[in-house]
Amino acid sequence: MKFQLPFPSILILMFATSIPDANAQDVESNIASLNESLGATYKVSHKGKILIVESFREGKQVKEDKINVFDLDTTSIAFVPDENIVAVKCHSDLDGCVERTLTQNRKKSYRQRLAFGVEDDKSGTEIEAGLRSVINSMNTKY
Repeated sequence: MKFQLPFPSILILMFATSIPDANAQDVESNIASLNESLGATYKVSHKGKILIVESFREGKQVKEDKINVFDLDTTSIAFVPDENIVAVKCHSDLDGCVERTLTQNRKKSYRQRLAFGVEDDKSGTEIEAGLRSVINSMNTKY
């Protein structure tokens, strides 16, 4: 038995596969915007639904965090002025969703939140908004 699609269905499939993935563009542009807000201290990227955050000190990478974006509690994203950080917590039922690797000695550990230190010349609210946009666009795409 041979399966054959009617002609209008073939046209719809051809058109749908030719449309660029707007969500992919949103993820990349949101990451670029967040990286611009963060400056040289951090570099954010992703591999699929895994968010990768590299941290630098004096131009050298000191740690790398990897997080499945679905493990982050997006309602907890906040700029904490007292600590001068922007943080987002793991869902409460997780022991630690952030896999941290210290690059100097390759020591791994798990954290219960992802945090960005905010330098004096950077805006915590801008970084908070950028992180929220990245996570939301990744959650939509994946």
